[in-house]
Amino acid sequence: MARIEESKRTYIEELATNPRVNLMVLSERIDIVFHEDESEVSLAEKIAEKLYDMPQLITKLLQQEAIEFLLQCWDMEGESLIAEMYAREIEQLHFLGFLSYEDDTILLNIEAKDNFFFSLKSRRVQEELEEGTRLENILFGMLFLYGILDIYECCQMIQEEMFPELTYDELEEFILLRIVFWQSGILLRNQMNSRLLLASREVENRNEVFIQWSLREDLSWKRYSEDEYKNLALGNGIGGWDGIPELYDFVMKNIENDQYKVMMIVKSLVVKIQNGLTYEEITSAYVNLLDEEDKEHQRILCELIRTLYKTVPLYSLKGHTRTELEEESQEARFHVIQGGKE
Repeated sequence: MARIEESKRTYIEELATNPRVNLMVLSERIDIVFHEDESEVSLAEKIAEKLYDMPQLITKLLQQEAIEFLLQCWDMEGESLIAEMYAREIEQLHFLGFLSYEDDTILLNIEAKDNFFFSLKSRRVQEELEEGTRLENILFGMLFLYGILDIYECCQMIQEEMFPELTYDELEEFILLRIVFWQSGILLRNQMNSRLLLASREVENRNEVFIQWSLREDLSWKRYSEDEYKNLALGNGIGGWDGIPELYDFVMKNIENDQYKVMMIVKSLVVKIQNGLTYEEITSAYVNLLDEEDKEHQRILCELIRTLYKTVPLYSLKGHTRTELEEESQEARFHVIQGGKE
């Protein structure tokens, strides 16, 4: 258990305990001019001044869970909690100087509390946090489905279906600020048209995805509902596709009985399908998890993989599945031209 106590540091001193590279990244994201050889204290002073002047940046940078945890800590001073359950939140809050975690003690920066308490407690901030979480989950769901997001096209989809008031500038700012704490995305810039791209770390060959997109220029993005995007985000990229429940059950009974390890096996298989590996490459990798002599279970696993192979969306197909593309191809092949003799 970690006890919650007051820190004796000033807000600038707290910020300056971060590695210089972290302070430089944060400065860049919130448009602070700095020099490559600038000290931690100098960077911290500029960041503190910026956040005092523009406290709304805090809710754009921090995820809702982090701010809720901070408010909880402010209410629990002198009490204890299990710090390991909040590792991500503690990391984010330390990044912005709100607290530090040392020797099983969460040290709250009182100067930060004095300056930001009422603004972070306001109803307006709570509404902004909820909207930010909503948008974040939509983006995560899209990233799990498409692998790489063209932010301009992504914005159009979000505007049409979910956030009609959202502008491109607002979406780009949200991503540029929030990505500081995201573990799953890499920012890229299209050299041809200067568009901003957000790529998933789960995409094994980005160039191959771009090539496949160029070969299928007439293929539109598969649109999903907001709930489908959000459920994918909450499910770590594993959707309710045909074969998923059966695969979970099979792996749990025949390969691994630890729930976390089962999830990792299913997740890795889904990612291989999304990356466009062949059926043979995937089955050879996972059949080896079974006993070499257990031919019946090997056969069942291959059937489950074949089902997923057809029902899991691919990055190269812009969120479409192999089955959907096959059906569209057959419809086009047998399209009946209206007219002619009666």
